[in-house]
Amino acid sequence: MTQVDTKPKTTESTETFEQKVRAQIEALSYLPTSAAVAMKFLELGRDLDAGPKDYAKVISGDSSLSGKILALANSSWAGVRYKITDVTKAVNLLGLGTVRTLAIAYCATGLHNELRLSAEESKPFWETSLCKAVAAKVFVDALDDKLADEAFVAGLFQDFSLPVLFAVARKEYMKVLQRTDLDACQQLMKERELFRMDHTEVGRMLAQKMELPDLFVDAVAFHHNYDKLEEFIEQKTIAQGIYAASLFPHLTNAWHSHDTDTLRAFLEEHSPSTDIDSYLATVQDELNSVYAFFHDGALPQTQLIELLERTTREVADNTTELVGTVNELMRQAASTGMGMNELLKNQGQLEDKSIRDPLTGVLNRDGFRSYAEKQLAKAARYGAGFAIAYFDIDKFKDINDTLGHNVGDATLTTVVSKITEVLPESCELGRFGGDEFVLLFNDCNESDARQLVDRIVSAVGAADVQNHGNAVTLSISAGMLYVSPSGTRQDFDELVRAGDELMYMAKRAGGNRAEIRTVSA
Repeated sequence: MTQVDTKPKTTESTETFEQKVRAQIEALSYLPTSAAVAMKFLELGRDLDAGPKDYAKVISGDSSLSGKILALANSSWAGVRYKITDVTKAVNLLGLGTVRTLAIAYCATGLHNELRLSAEESKPFWETSLCKAVAAKVFVDALDDKLADEAFVAGLFQDFSLPVLFAVARKEYMKVLQRTDLDACQQLMKERELFRMDHTEVGRMLAQKMELPDLFVDAVAFHHNYDKLEEFIEQKTIAQGIYAASLFPHLTNAWHSHDTDTLRAFLEEHSPSTDIDSYLATVQDELNSVYAFFHDGALPQTQLIELLERTTREVADNTTELVGTVNELMRQAASTGMGMNELLKNQGQLEDKSIRDPLTGVLNRDGFRSYAEKQLAKAARYGAGFAIAYFDIDKFKDINDTLGHNVGDATLTTVVSKITEVLPESCELGRFGGDEFVLLFNDCNESDARQLVDRIVSAVGAADVQNHGNAVTLSISAGMLYVSPSGTRQDFDELVRAGDELMYMAKRAGGNRAEIRTVSA
C-alpha cells in the first residue's frame, strides 16, 4: 500500500524505547487538569487582593488537594489544639505563600501515579524536582521577588520527564542517571543514544500536552541551553534562575564537578553579590522549610554545602541522596475533584464555531491554516519532526452525481469518522473543501507517521455507506510528507502543495493507497 523510501536503520531497542515513550505521553490523562490548577495558583500569587477565601475556593474544587491541605493544617507540625475542618481556616493558618508553594508542588504529582511508579521509584525524582524548584526560586527571588513563583514552577517542571523515560526503560535509564562520570550535557547525549531523544524533548512534549504557557514550555525545552532561554524567555531573571537550577544533579546528590564549576561561574557573572556557598545555604534553608511541612517538622539529612565540598574533593564520585524523601505526600496524589475538573475541561474545549466545518466538525480551511502556522513555528522553535498529509476520497464525484448529495454527505462524515478514530492527540484534521482533507501530525518520528497514514487508508477502505440498502464501499488516496527535525521554519503552502502532488501520484496509481516522502529541512 505504501511506497516506502529507504530510511536509516536503528537498533531495535532504541526504536522500541522511543515508541514506548511516545505512547506513554499519548496515554497520560491527568496532566492537563493538574497544570491548569497550578496556573490558577500562580494567578492568585500575582493578585495582591487575593485572600484566603480565593485560595480556599480553588483548593475546594479539588477534593484530594483539600484533604492534603487540611491534613497538613491538622498535623502536629502546625501545632493546632482543635481539629480544623474548614479550608479557609487551614489557609489562614498555613499562610498564603506556603499554601501556594505546596499546592503547586502537589498539583504536579499526578504524573507518577499514572506511570505506576512505586513509592521507592518515585522518591528520588520528586526529591530532585523539589530541590530544583527551590533553587530556581531562590536565584530569582534575590533579583525580583515578583517572579519567584514562576521560577519555582519552571524549576519544578524542568525535569518532570525523567520518570517517563525511567518507566519505559528502568534498568537501562537508571544506569545512565547513576553514572557519576557524566555531567548534565553528557547525560543528554546518553539519553539520545538510548531513546533517540533526551529528557528536554520529552519534557517539552509533556509541557505542550499540559497546555502550559510558552514560558514554561521554553523552560522545560531549553533549561540546559542558556542561549535559547535568553532568546525566548522575556524575563531574563527567570531564564537565569532556570539555568542555575538545571546545573543541580539530575537525580542523585552526586554532583559532577563540571556542573558545580559552571554554577559557580554563572553566579559570579549574573548575581555577583551572591557566591555559591551563600546561594546553596539559602536554597538549603528554603528546602528545609518545604520539607518540614511535608514531614512534620523533620529536616533532610543531606546538606548542599557539604555536597558541594564532597563534589570538589571527590570529583562527583558519591551517590548519597540529595534531600530526604517527600514521597508520603507525593505518592498519594489522586485525580482532581470533579467540580474543578469539569470547569477546566469546559474552558479548555470552548472553540469558535467559525473555524469549524459545519458538516464534519473538523477545522475548516482558515481554521486549519491558523492552527498549522502556530504548530510549524513550534516545530522550528523546538526542532521537532512532523508530517503533513493530503487526502482525497476516491471517486467522490461519481458518488455525488449518481447517488445524490445525501449519500455524498454521508460519505464525507463517514470518512472523517474513520480518520479521527485512529488519530493520536498530536494530530489535527482540516477540510480544505469538497472531499479534500489535510492532516498535521505534530512531534512525530517517521515510523509513526508512516504507520498512521497506512491505518487511515486501511480504516477508510474497510468502511462503507448505505444507499437504499446497498453498501457503497469507500477508499481514499493520500499523499504524506514527513519533515525531519530541524530549526528551519517550513512554509505552509509549500507543504500542502507537496502533499497534494503526492496524493495525485497515489490516485494515478489506482487510489486506495498512500504515497509518502521524507525530506530534511
